Amino acid sequence: MNRRQMLRAALVPTLVLGLATACSEPQPAGSTDVVDPGTPATPSASPTPSQPAAPLTGLPVASAAVAARPAVAVPIRVTPATTPVGLGSADLVYAEFAESDSLHLTAVFHSKDATKVGPVTEIRPVDIRTLGVLHPFVGYAGGPTGFLSQFENSKLPGVTPADDGDKVFSSDQTSTAALLKAAPKGIQPPPAVLDYGTPGAALAGRDLVPAQELTISVPGGPPQVWRYDAAKSTWVGKVGTTTVTAASVLVLTMEYKTLEVRKPSPRSLPSANVFGEGAAVAVSGPSSAKGKWRKPGLDKVCNVTDLNGDLLHPAPGNAWVFYVPSTAKVTIR
Repeated sequence: MNRRQMLRAALVPTLVLGLATACSEPQPAGSTDVVDPGTPATPSASPTPSQPAAPLTGLPVASAAVAARPAVAVPIRVTPATTPVGLGSADLVYAEFAESDSLHLTAVFHSKDATKVGPVTEIRPVDIRTLGVLHPFVGYAGGPTGFLSQFENSKLPGVTPADDGDKVFSSDQTSTAALLKAAPKGIQPPPAVLDYGTPGAALAGRDLVPAQELTISVPGGPPQVWRYDAAKSTWVGKVGTTTVTAASVLVLTMEYKTLEVRKPSPRSLPSANVFGEGAAVAVSGPSSAKGKWRKPGLDKVCNVTDLNGDLLHPAPGNAWVFYVPSTAKVTIR
């Protein structure tokens, strides 16, 4: 049984969306502009890899030691004026639309290293709910009392600047090497969370359309715009002042709640509810597809499927996943 069959056999009975009536389900909130279907570009054949595929990218790892090590994760706060570092080495980046036109990123590293990652920010519920299934070692900069209690209850291992005595953090930055050195022994590698396609495979079995630009517009904040670079077969966006790239971008529409934080200082924070199900849009290669997502709980994979209930097959490589509120407008051109 190959990896995709194993993944489907393990996950589909409990996780695949109830999409037998998917055609009657509402489409993603806002609007999605598409054009007539086209024929996806067929990449040139890749040489047979000499190393196993990394679970979070689907690409061959540099060595068996890398494949066997745990993932590390870092929450990063980005405003329009922030220059984040290290994101180019992340296998997965999850993005929540936070307060004051900022993004709260959950960057997950496994197959590549980054000498600088930051600015490291506080832990938030979205980090805990996203990372539970990946069981990484987390480097974070404290947080509100309630959030810290949630993190402790999740049993995720982690370290803060107050814990490490300058061994892991330098100012508001860290590194994957420092985090891996600080991680306790026995943490297992992360499981696969996306069903990566083979070269030339289509992103989805239905509703596939060509795509050159993805725009996510959230009320009160600047839009997120990603454009496809056909020469490099990557999607290109901008986070803060930094240009970032991804093999795939997934947009998951979900409920947002307002959390009232009391300690150490009173404030209101938007928070994405990543448990449940909703509409999804994905771009990978020169194509896009509509679908659905479902994540039943903390230790469950978030399945992203087409409208038939079949798993999407993004191109191997790094991926960005945006958690967008129902008030967002998602446009594909």
